[in-house]
Amino acid sequence: MGRTWRALGLAAIALGLAGGAGCSRVDTCKARIDAVSSDQGRKALRDTLWAHGSFYRWTDHRNVRLVVTWTESTPRESASHDELWLLDTAAGKLRVEVPGKKLVTVFDGSAWRFFANGKSIADMATRDHLAGAARVAQELAPMPFSLLGPGLDIGFMGTHSGPGEARTWERLLVVYTGASGRSASDRMIVEIRDSTHRVEAAQIRWTELPFATRPYRVEMDDWHEHDGLVLAHRYRFFQADEKGEATGPVRYEVRVADIALDVPEKFGMFSQP
Repeated sequence: MGRTWRALGLAAIALGLAGGAGCSRVDTCKARIDAVSSDQGRKALRDTLWAHGSFYRWTDHRNVRLVVTWTESTPRESASHDELWLLDTAAGKLRVEVPGKKLVTVFDGSAWRFFANGKSIADMATRDHLAGAARVAQELAPMPFSLLGPGLDIGFMGTHSGPGEARTWERLLVVYTGASGRSASDRMIVEIRDSTHRVEAAQIRWTELPFATRPYRVEMDDWHEHDGLVLAHRYRFFQADEKGEATGPVRYEVRVADIALDVPEKFGMFSQP
């Protein structure tokens, strides 16, 4: 699993929505939507982007900063720590700080670095855990805008109804191809509420720790609007069965305490501890 953090570099680039020469971020977003081969899948993606504020509003912003609390629960105890995430929405650069543990993860657009107490981390398991946390910051925190990254093969899986068919969700299957930088075996199913077009859950099978290819169900709620963008403030991770159904209590929970857009960036903050 230690190898997987290397591939995460390409995935961060996938979240940067800047296109090639002469191509604007808006043009790139349109091209990514048009690349979805299924008419139903393309419509579901467009609808959820509009429900969350539209990709036009997303490309208006340079970065997103989130202050979060990450809680890990076991049958015996729960432990929490605070994190600070800063995601560059254009270039895919990322900074994740865990102040209480003096851990910092940075991606400068080409290379990942992991630090503890200002020194580079050599232990591969620790690096892989930090890479997994960074993946949450990259793919779930900006959902559904993260679906606009390259290397994502998005297909329509039909609809799923809840008890008594009172609620219905459209489901998009996300397969990671070479340009994404992810493992080819990774998968994500995004569940979009039919009545609101908001992303309410994702079924993930990711290689990085702490997920380690086991299926998890991530439920998202507590929605707030931030300068035209509607983002979730709570993510609950449940271990799941092969159908994506939760098999027990919450394993991890991420609560967002604050979101800010277009915050000042200090020199070197995406490359130094």
